[in-house]
Amino acid sequence: MPACVLLSALAATTIVAGSQEATAEPVGELPPALAAMIDTALASGDQAEADAVIRIAKRALPLSAEAVDRRIAQWRTSPLPPVANSLTSPTQKPAEAAAIQTVSAPKWSGEGEAGAFVNTGNAPGIGLVGGFKMLVEGENWRVGTNARADYQETAGVVTREQYRFSAEPNYKFDERGYVYGLGQYEQDRFQGFESRYSISGGLGYSLIKSDAAQLSVKAGPAWRVTEPVAAERESVVAGLASFEAKVTLTPSLQYSQDASIYSDATGSTFYTLAAIDSKLIGKLKARLSYMVQHETAPELGRLGTDTTSRLTLVYGF
Repeated sequence: MPACVLLSALAATTIVAGSQEATAEPVGELPPALAAMIDTALASGDQAEADAVIRIAKRALPLSAEAVDRRIAQWRTSPLPPVANSLTSPTQKPAEAAAIQTVSAPKWSGEGEAGAFVNTGNAPGIGLVGGFKMLVEGENWRVGTNARADYQETAGVVTREQYRFSAEPNYKFDERGYVYGLGQYEQDRFQGFESRYSISGGLGYSLIKSDAAQLSVKAGPAWRVTEPVAAERESVVAGLASFEAKVTLTPSLQYSQDASIYSDATGSTFYTLAAIDSKLIGKLKARLSYMVQHETAPELGRLGTDTTSRLTLVYGF
């Protein structure tokens, strides 16, 4: 610590010492300037300099020796970083200081999934599936991404090739309510379209929010652009409504279900995915899931309903 800091500390403590001698009463709290000086000395990391400042403080204010010791103990046990301690008033509650100083970092989580599926509908058969999810959460916001691919070959010929990707940012405006945005891309030529893009935004609400169960709903307008295999490009305004549910059945079993419906003037798309997860070892779990996708106005020559049963291994991170 520079010599000027020690001289400043000595001057401040000498003035307060004169005040103590005049009153001849113990001082319960340290003056803010002296408390900050002690914090700065402790934060320097130089034990010799810290001991020098503490020794001068006790010598100049003998009646406040116990208060100095309390300040040192408070500094060493406080959850706040050294800089925050040096700026904290000696009368400020630690919880209040933490609320002011603490800024939580975004939390990242996700999972990878791989396994096999059995499909019925436009491309019946058995094939391979892979998926990936990631969620980034802040204090009042989150961004979730979800990707899935189903692939199947029979006698060297591709008989199923479905890709689905979505990204959803949302912002919480209170404990349960939030606004969301949703972008989604799909490709499934066996269902009749080369690509389909959907963009939506609206309001969501968490109906149930606990460790054992969660249920949220959302709804809003949407815009869909479809590139059919054998028709002209379509662009329509639609509406979206969906829900997400998770229920912890036992410490090792969890049930989840996502469902959504896009509806416009020409038809609707209903999608639901239900799954049961069973913990295996560490972050590894097995998942049995069942998906239904139904088009009320399918492309010419296509079936309206596809179902997919999947058995996969999932690793969380």
